[in-house]
Amino acid sequence: MKWFYKFAFVLAIVGLGYFGYTKLSTTTSAVSYQTAKVTKGTLVTSIAATGSITSGNTTNISTKASGAVTKVYVKNGDAVKKGQKILDITLDSDGIERRSSAWQEYLKAKEAVVAATKDKQDLSIQIWKDKQAIIDAEESIDNIEELTGLTDAEKHQKEEAVAQSKLGFDVNAAKFANADSAISAAKIKENAAYLDYQDVSGSIVSPAAGIINNLTLTAGSTMTASTSQSTTTGSTYASSQNIGFIRSANNQYQAKVSLTEVDAPKVQAGQKVNITMDAHSDKAFTGTVLAVDVSGSSSSGVSSYPATILMDATELAIYPNMSVSATIITDIESDVLLANSTAITTSNGESTVQVMKDGKPVTTIIEIGGSNDTQTIIVSGISEGDTIVTGSSTSIKNSNTTSAFSNTRQGGMGMPGL
Repeated sequence: MKWFYKFAFVLAIVGLGYFGYTKLSTTTSAVSYQTAKVTKGTLVTSIAATGSITSGNTTNISTKASGAVTKVYVKNGDAVKKGQKILDITLDSDGIERRSSAWQEYLKAKEAVVAATKDKQDLSIQIWKDKQAIIDAEESIDNIEELTGLTDAEKHQKEEAVAQSKLGFDVNAAKFANADSAISAAKIKENAAYLDYQDVSGSIVSPAAGIINNLTLTAGSTMTASTSQSTTTGSTYASSQNIGFIRSANNQYQAKVSLTEVDAPKVQAGQKVNITMDAHSDKAFTGTVLAVDVSGSSSSGVSSYPATILMDATELAIYPNMSVSATIITDIESDVLLANSTAITTSNGESTVQVMKDGKPVTTIIEIGGSNDTQTIIVSGISEGDTIVTGSSTSIKNSNTTSAFSNTRQGGMGMPGL
């Protein structure tokens, strides 16, 4: 059992040393503060959204004509003007029939413009006649007192003639006021009819100015127009087919991004946008908000509102459906007092910060304004240059003034060998 007494002796020495260490040592805690200065600057508020390119800087070259290509006047890469001839087609029988029908519709629309113009001229003449009729009728009323033998019915008849003349004038004046609108509507129909005729004619021209791209037709190529049937009238009509496109020289594109119901009211036409794209990850783009579709849509209980963005001109190759990430700048406030948002505590409608004074934090009530992800505007309560607490940490230190365990070991009470 000798080993047992030796083991017990060792435990006693260790326990005595630990007891002395804990009694004679002191524990202290120190708080350190992370701080930042209150500064003046510019607060930029923005909204992040994602979407895709919806339209490039291209215009399709389309036609409803059918037949054989006889001559091609341009090649890919050529610069063309709007209305410049691109190619000629010798129409087949179906194509000839469609062209004849379209031409007749165009002539009818042209006649409607002439008729609307003539109606305006006729109304102008009629208005002058109506004015003269009113003058004559009123003069007749003025001379009633000089006339004798008129019955009440005859007097009433003269008064009715004045009223009818004025009514006729008002009606024709209203028609004359709408005459220009009628002429404009007729001209729009005339232009549409002519475009329909061009779509089925044997001569295809450029729909816009720019650079020819993706034109694959050559002399001898055959074109067949596909047809569809109207569900309302039952008649058949030719569908357009694209034979190439014109790339615009202004190199502008449109993108559409989706906004949440929280962000949508903050976005307005004209706001600046910063854009990044996966297709050009090393490039930054800019643009402007064109419009926000406030009708929106809902899916699985989540509402979204599309915003259309017009990108500034770029020489880089951008195609429809490429993904975009947009940062829409909703507000910019300059020369305002700014504080780190992490320094502000808001409770029950009251905001406070801790201001360092004489090395100690002092809680101070403040009034705040707008904010973004990192900064908040300070309206009042603190001043530029004040140091505020943005975070803190606590460290614990043990100080040993007299070590009982150490003294015991150094006082000749060494552990005997086992």
